[in-house]
Amino acid sequence: MPMGKTDGSTSRRRRVGVVIMAALLLVTLGACSTSPVNGPGEAAKSLPELGNSAPAEWRYARFRLQPAPDGEVNSYLDGLIADRILEPLIVRYADEVPLWRFHRRWPDDATGHQFSFIFFAAPAVGDALIARLERAPLLQRLKSDGDLIEFRVDRLAPERASDPAATSDTAWPIEIQREWPKFIMGASSMWLGLVGTEADKRADLEIHQRYQAVEVAVDEMWFKHGNHAFFHHLSALFGYKPVRVIRRDVMTF
Repeated sequence: MPMGKTDGSTSRRRRVGVVIMAALLLVTLGACSTSPVNGPGEAAKSLPELGNSAPAEWRYARFRLQPAPDGEVNSYLDGLIADRILEPLIVRYADEVPLWRFHRRWPDDATGHQFSFIFFAAPAVGDALIARLERAPLLQRLKSDGDLIEFRVDRLAPERASDPAATSDTAWPIEIQREWPKFIMGASSMWLGLVGTEADKRADLEIHQRYQAVEVAVDEMWFKHGNHAFFHHLSALFGYKPVRVIRRDVMTF
């Protein structure tokens, strides 16, 4: 049975980021750690508090997902959750959540397939967003159907939670740690826009079939156009300077 977006939202307003910002989203998807981290002894610059007396803080909304009966990863569920559950909340709280991103991972380990929505907001805003998320009918359906093993919310330690750089990789220079959340937010926004656009083209399909087809379409765009649309323009932004790339036999990033 086709499902509508949460909170009755029918509009598809997309906060599409800068095109070049999409490259590193796909560089990091499925490969990097999202363990809360902090800069090495150097605090990042704080963002404005957006009219709220309490400083913004990071939260992780985690969706741990069941594999298919044959053991394969149901990776299309990430797009389904992002578009049907999270997109209406991202639109609703756009003015109050200055930083957000997605993370996807499915190594063969105890956690397995987990999709995360990581966002930076004042405590009252974060509480309201999570409360709406937990009431989403589709979230409950995914639980009852066995697709969602666990939903939980993780938070950073209080002394680190309000650092905008706290979720960046500590292996990077502090300057990159400070700016990377803006980059990955734009990349996440573009990926979400592509998923939503492709889903709109297939609105007559059953919801799981729809997002399986969406994943195929987005994967094809990445394969055919990722080099020029993303990597070429990112290279241009940095003045076509050399970059160290870790190569594999099959070029995945």
